Amino acid sequence: MTSLLFSIAVVGCFGWLVYHFAPAPGEHWDRLLTRYRPHAPMADWSAGDYDDQRQFVDLDAARTRHESAVQS
Repeated sequence: MTSLLFSIAVVGCFGWLVYHFAPAPGEHWDRLLTRYRPHAPMADWSAGDYDDQRQFVDLDAARTRHESAVQS
């Protein structure tokens, strides 16, 4: 019985916190969602650099293989 009352109290406290800290009807709540959004350079920073580096490594490997085949 005590665990039931405790769980109801926890759910009630959580509901009160949501109600208390929710934006007012006139507030712009979308600012809260977009405030900490990563900017464009940070969003896909590693993918582009990795692809560029891999392309140069592949081209260098092909050039080296071609040069070794020509010399042999």
